[in-house]
Amino acid sequence: MQSLFIQGARRFPLFRRLASRTCFTSLCASFGVLLLCGICGPLQAAQVQSPTQDQQSQSSSSSSSTSSAQTTQPSRESRRMLQNRRQQTKQRREAQIVTDTYTHRWEAYTGGSYMRFRPGPALHNAGTGSWTLGFTRYFTPRFGITADARGYYGGTSGINNPYDIYNETFSVFPFTIGPQYRFYGSPKFSVSVAAQAGIIYGYFDADTNGIPPQLVGLYPASVVGAGIASLNLDYNLSPGLAVRVAPHILFDGFGSQYNHNQGILVGLVYRFGRQ
Repeated sequence: MQSLFIQGARRFPLFRRLASRTCFTSLCASFGVLLLCGICGPLQAAQVQSPTQDQQSQSSSSSSSTSSAQTTQPSRESRRMLQNRRQQTKQRREAQIVTDTYTHRWEAYTGGSYMRFRPGPALHNAGTGSWTLGFTRYFTPRFGITADARGYYGGTSGINNPYDIYNETFSVFPFTIGPQYRFYGSPKFSVSVAAQAGIIYGYFDADTNGIPPQLVGLYPASVVGAGIASLNLDYNLSPGLAVRVAPHILFDGFGSQYNHNQGILVGLVYRFGRQ
């Protein structure tokens, strides 16, 4: 059954058109409201969801940075501990080498040396070559007593004398004993000083054809007091073997004079016998 409004609209066409337009407008308005709700709902959900995602990303980045910092700190600490262990191992190894090297009771050394020696009161120093053999008894790792024997051989040149004797040869043999003190010792190097006293035999008449040596400018053949002061520089090849370079001064009393002669020794040192 149709309403009075519809019936009226049929009777009046203008009302019918207005009614149809009104229905259409209401339908469009309803559709627009529904469409607006359908669009705004997801947008609001996205707006609500986006801060949550940002918070999650920020929290994840902060957690990753925290974890990386925590990872870096133990890594640095482990490297530091490894370096400390290596340093301690090196120090223990060096201490053991020092102990093995400088706790020997005995040192035997031998070698050759070159010295500038004055064979006469009015003569210049002449070059001499020598052999050396010595022993050191250590009572502590630093202090010991050294005894050695040496032989120096040389010759003169151009001595003016009325006997026509030139280029005489001579030889001297010091025998000395005295303290030795090592004031530095490392796994590779050691430095010690020695001060020895004793006697020296001088053979200056071996090549004078029976003429007294003092008549041709040499010292008389005799036995006089002597002393040796030396600085021993040792390079360790092993705990029991070293190469020695030893600058030294030989003091003698030939001709009732005070003479000093400079030289240098190069040789080997052999250590044995534990303390």
